Amino acid sequence: MSRWCAAGPMLHLQPMATDAYAADRVADLLETLVNTASVTGQEGAIADWITARMRGAPGGELIRSGNSVVWKPLPSQPVRPMIVLAGHTDTVPAQGNERARREDGKLFGLGATDMKGGDAVMLSLFDTLDPAALRFDVAYVFYDAEEGPSANNGLKRLLHEMQWLRAASLAILLEPTDLKLELGCNGVLNAEVTVRGKSAHSARPWTGVNAIERAAAWLASITRFESRPVNFAGAEFVETLQVTTLRAGRARNIIPDELVANLNYRFTPDRTLAEAERTLRALVPPEFECNIVDAAAPGQACGDHPEVREFVRRFGAKVAGKQGWTDVAQFTAAGVPAFNFGPGIPELCHQAAEYCPIPNLETACRWLAAFLSRDTA
Repeated sequence: MSRWCAAGPMLHLQPMATDAYAADRVADLLETLVNTASVTGQEGAIADWITARMRGAPGGELIRSGNSVVWKPLPSQPVRPMIVLAGHTDTVPAQGNERARREDGKLFGLGATDMKGGDAVMLSLFDTLDPAALRFDVAYVFYDAEEGPSANNGLKRLLHEMQWLRAASLAILLEPTDLKLELGCNGVLNAEVTVRGKSAHSARPWTGVNAIERAAAWLASITRFESRPVNFAGAEFVETLQVTTLRAGRARNIIPDELVANLNYRFTPDRTLAEAERTLRALVPPEFECNIVDAAAPGQACGDHPEVREFVRRFGAKVAGKQGWTDVAQFTAAGVPAFNFGPGIPELCHQAAEYCPIPNLETACRWLAAFLSRDTA
C-alpha cells in the first residue's frame, strides 16, 4: 500500500465555476474515463490517472492500494459523521466499444453505464465540494476488480486493510440505477449439477446410459422456473433461477456419460445464504450431484435508515430493489448502511451498446452535492 498526503505536489485541479455540474462538463470527464482502458485485471492506467488528479488536495489523505485509490478525509472538528462514496473502475472485456462517442444526449462506450458514469460523478464532487460546507466527512473509494471473481474484489481488500471505512454512517454505491434509489441487492448462488451416465458406442446405445436422457425431464422442468417477486423493506426484488451453462458429450459417436449444468440462483434479501442453499438443493433430484461453486450473500435493504428516507424525500427519488448483486452487500455485512444510486442504466450493463444519459450525470451530481451539504431544507 502506498500513501500520498495533502503536503504532496499540488496536481489536484482547482474547483470549477458555478456550472461545475453542467452535463457537458461531467460528460467530458466520463469520456476520458471511458477512453482509459480498465478491463478487470488491467486497472493500472486508470488508477494512475485518478491518483494524479486527486493528489495534493487539502483536507485529507490519498491512499493507493494496488489499483484502488482512496481519499480519507481528515477528522473534522466538531466531529461529523462520515459518508463513503464508492465506485469500481474496472469493466468487462470490450465488444468493439472501446472508445467513447456522444450521440443524442447519450455517451456510449465501454463502462459508460457500468460504472464509469458513477466514477465521473464522484470525481466531479471531489473537485468541487468545499469540505467546510458539508455536514459529513466524505471518503471517496475507487476500487478495482469488481467484475471478476469475488475473491479478488478490491473493496473486499480495502475493507480489511482500512478498518476506518467500517465506521462510516452510510455508504453510497454509484452503481447504475437510472437515478433511482435502489436498496440492498439480491444474493447469488452458482451450483453445478452433475448427472452421471455410462459411456458406450453410439451404434449400441443399449450398452450404456445416456446422461442427457437422464437429465432431460429435470432440465425441461428447471428451465421453466417461475420468477418470484418479493416486496421487502419498501422495494420489490425478484427471485430468479436460470441454467446458464450446459456441457455434455465427448465425441459424436460416444454416448455421453456425464452432463453438467450450472444453476445461477438470484435470491432476495429476505433469505440467508443457508436458506437459499436449501431451496436450491431441494430443486435437484437426490440422485444427481449438486455442488455450490460460488456464493454471495444479499445486501441488506436499509430503507428505514433516516438518511435514506431523507434522500428519497428531498429529491423524490423512486425506490426499487437492486436486482443484481452489488458491493452494497459488502458494506452492509461490515455494519455500514448502504444504498445504490447512480446515473447509468442497469439494463444496459455489459452490453456492446451501453451508454450513460448525459443529463443523468448532472442530476446525480446536483442531488448528491445538495444531500452532502449543510443546507438540508
